[in-house]
Amino acid sequence: MNSSRSGERKPRVTRVNRVVLDSSAVLAMLLNEPGGERVDSLLDALEAVSGVQAAISSVNWCEILTRMQREKVGLSAERLSAILVGVDLHPFEKVGAEVATSYALVSQALSLGDRACLALAKTLHATAWTTERLWTRVPLDVPIELIRD
Repeated sequence: MNSSRSGERKPRVTRVNRVVLDSSAVLAMLLNEPGGERVDSLLDALEAVSGVQAAISSVNWCEILTRMQREKVGLSAERLSAILVGVDLHPFEKVGAEVATSYALVSQALSLGDRACLALAKTLHATAWTTERLWTRVPLDVPIELIRD
């Protein structure tokens, strides 16, 4: 798991006020994958800068915990909450489900988790952060930040 939450790295953070995190972005941070340092910096900014907001869908939350369980990392929901302090967890409800359904028409390759993240970003008028390059190749009506170069 990423040890950079202690402040070891200081990579760039795109200037945005509202961010919705895809599970792939959080997993990049937790697993020390490329781009994960950007999420780490965002979390630091949440603690230090007023006006910066971050959110995650309960669907993406579930994806993160499932992946960590499958990889036997032993990350509990409580520990994930502590790591993602300041990130608002949004339930996946009727409006989100309806918006997510509309993204199924954009591309069959978008998973439910992808669509839940995009739907939340659209609802919150936020930028979706992801590692999924596919998102940059399909017509989406929300700003996308690809966290890997």
